[in-house]
Amino acid sequence: MKCLLVALFLFGCKGESTEFVKRTIAETRTKPRLNVQIRLDRPDLPTADELEQRRKMESDIEQQNIGAVLDSQAGTGYMGFTVEVDDTNTSIPRIRVLLQGAGVLQRSTIKVVTP
Repeated sequence: MKCLLVALFLFGCKGESTEFVKRTIAETRTKPRLNVQIRLDRPDLPTADELEQRRKMESDIEQQNIGAVLDSQAGTGYMGFTVEVDDTNTSIPRIRVLLQGAGVLQRSTIKVVTP
């Protein structure tokens, strides 16, 4: 009898945990992403100081719980990063403040991209 009760309990819990995992994965897939791109003053690759500035902004975004930085990009004449956020309406203004503080807001674009 005890084995039957334990088996029923485990079987009943299995459905709930599976549903929780499915719901969590679905929520992760639906989070918006922001692509932040910063144009450089010249048509060259970013300098070490510029890349450090980008890393600081990425760190600030995560420390201030604005979002999760997914990747970084750099190329001839630009550098940037992609951030996964909960809400674009609150995240974009906060990222703009960080860009302003770094002195690159006027050379930056923020685009909402689909995952």
